[in-house]
Amino acid sequence: MSLFRMPKTVVRRLEKLQRDFLWGGGNMERKIHLVKWEIVCGDKERGGLGLRKLGLLNRALLSKWIWRFACERENLWKQVIVAKFGQEDDGWKSKKPNGAFGVGVWKEVMKETDWCWENIAFMVGKGTKIRFWTDMWCEGTALSQTFPHLFALAAHRNATVEEMWD
Repeated sequence: MSLFRMPKTVVRRLEKLQRDFLWGGGNMERKIHLVKWEIVCGDKERGGLGLRKLGLLNRALLSKWIWRFACERENLWKQVIVAKFGQEDDGWKSKKPNGAFGVGVWKEVMKETDWCWENIAFMVGKGTKIRFWTDMWCEGTALSQTFPHLFALAAHRNATVEEMWD
């Protein structure tokens, strides 16, 4: 579940098994559900049981590999990915895998890249690794989206925060 994308049909079947177990139903009998499944999967503080939706859990676990790729510098698995596909954005991202052989696992992980990076915000610190225009570090949006006319005029669109601050 951490490395492979679960097909939607598998997610639906497993969640049906969870629901049937919780509500006491079997394959052939249908029981009345007194509570919506969304409420059951909600936080305990909000009256739910804290069960996880398997589709979201699978997506989060795949996204964890994207985050680990960005943070872990010396691990052997990252060195193998970098040697095979290359990297971009100062090691934050892997290049998109293409080809038919030997890339299935990483290709599945990389399908979550856009969703993952859209939901990450950065703390600037020294600003040496954060892109001034394209990373979300200011008010939760990229400055290129907030100020598109300025971004169009910018001479250094890939500059870091540190480079722009001087």
